[in-house]
Amino acid sequence: MPARIAVEWLTMRSALLAVVLAAAALPGGSASAEDATDTTASKRAETLDGLVRIVGAQAGIVLYCRKLYTVDDAVSDGLSQTARRALEAAMGHRRAETAVAAEGRRVGEEIASLGADRWCADQRDILNTDGVQVFLD
Repeated sequence: MPARIAVEWLTMRSALLAVVLAAAALPGGSASAEDATDTTASKRAETLDGLVRIVGAQAGIVLYCRKLYTVDDAVSDGLSQTARRALEAAMGHRRAETAVAAEGRRVGEEIASLGADRWCADQRDILNTDGVQVFLD
């Protein structure tokens, strides 16, 4: 699995596990309050980025991959809606929509660069490895 895909997979998996905690403060294991704050902010930003990537990936899957594979709409929509709700709770509606729109453009550019066949196959491999059954075949 290429490094970029592995990072996206880990980000997506982390975000799925952290949806409920997206807006919560995470404890830092550092000795100083400043280090703890930096760690908390970093983990929160990473979680929010993962949530945005989930929404972007699901949009790409719906738009491009269902031409190639059978997609479980209930699972895909559930992932996207759960991530969107968490983003809106953490960032507010307007900031969340801006982040999702930017991610949609990024995913579109990535699909254009790689080709839908390869991008969708990569997403299928990532999600099947993690046991998320967005793709049924």
